Amino acid sequence: MDNTFVIHDAEPGFRVCSYHTDRFKTGILSVNLVVPLAGNVAEKSLLPSLLCASCAEYPDLLSLNRKLAELYGAELTPSASKHGEDLVLRITMTMIGDRFALDGESISVECARLLCKALFEPNVENSAFRPDEVAREKRIRLDRIEALKSSKRAWAQKQMLELMCADEAYSLSVLGEEEDISALTPEQLYASWQDLLKTAFVQLQVVGDLEVEPITALFREYFDKVEDRHVVRGETVVIPFAKTVKRGEEEQDIAQSKLVMGFRCGMHEPFENYAAMRTFTDLFGGGTYSRLFMNVREKQSLCYYCAARLTAAKGILTVQSGVETENAERAEKEILKQLDEMKAGGVTAEDLEKSKRSMEDFFLSVFDTPEELDGWLFSQVTDDEFQTPEDLVADLKEVTVEQVIEMANNISLDTVFLLKGTGTGGDGEVD
Repeated sequence: MDNTFVIHDAEPGFRVCSYHTDRFKTGILSVNLVVPLAGNVAEKSLLPSLLCASCAEYPDLLSLNRKLAELYGAELTPSASKHGEDLVLRITMTMIGDRFALDGESISVECARLLCKALFEPNVENSAFRPDEVAREKRIRLDRIEALKSSKRAWAQKQMLELMCADEAYSLSVLGEEEDISALTPEQLYASWQDLLKTAFVQLQVVGDLEVEPITALFREYFDKVEDRHVVRGETVVIPFAKTVKRGEEEQDIAQSKLVMGFRCGMHEPFENYAAMRTFTDLFGGGTYSRLFMNVREKQSLCYYCAARLTAAKGILTVQSGVETENAERAEKEILKQLDEMKAGGVTAEDLEKSKRSMEDFFLSVFDTPEELDGWLFSQVTDDEFQTPEDLVADLKEVTVEQVIEMANNISLDTVFLLKGTGTGGDGEVD
């Protein structure tokens, strides 16, 4: 069906999600492999980059890029992220729609075949990836970790989450730890790749004017050849309420301090009361009409930026702000004051309607590009039930002022982390 989300389980542990449309010139094909977030994360998270660097048929980056150029400039992109306490390894291929190819070629199937070769037929020898490629990817990963340290906002967020979730898998970094990365061997990564194919839950996503059925059949054929395939699913631990407030601080020679506050959302499972909690988050620290923006940032000028973000897959809400060091304590108190006022009933019907209109525009913009559509499918990669943007908008429209106040009263402060500026050094970013 055109312009409709189609979701079906091709087999246990293998789900296909598609959105067929001829509105775009390009299409997106992605394979997402989900495994529990645990142990030496780098063993798994380094694999997408390795697999996209070469394969048995195209054994170096030059020959692989030449093949991509033949496919009308298709692009192969690796990534790794965490959804709750799952690690999601992803390879995405962007290509032109089949109808734009010469002589009736099925570009989408050819691209799918190349993606399968990258995933299932890597450039290995003697049960090991190539040492030179492993060394390169390890070096790139270590450079990314150094770059993260230079991005003060991202670094402060990482430090807060590690403190907040110290005894939870969610504290693990997708990038991995430097000592683990340095110690990785080509043989170790090969064994990890084999384990990935055997145990990962797979979500195949097809967006645009692409041939879904032959693409699905091709991936099923490859997965059917994997011996001893047994999907291992993780379970995200959601802690509803904070027992005590944890505090952490790190000093750096930067001009602007970063204050990050982590809250538990009263959820007992991922995405519980999602529409109401999403609305609360928006009113608290989302748009320009939110309390944090209007009061903490604008009226009192305590922050250069101040915004709230909901991670519903883990039941966590974070507030990030950039502050002058001398204003950090005042900013924290004012953020909590705004929360307390919402708990006491400080939510108006007018503000609620502004939020609903803004979120409706935001979620329905998913249909504007193939990237947004692919991202919508990806956002639900670990969910058992699928929701369309229209479904979510309908749920948001039903949220009441009373529900928002109830969500506010479910929020409890868990962790406060301050990346404290002690000088005039650069922040490595623009706020």
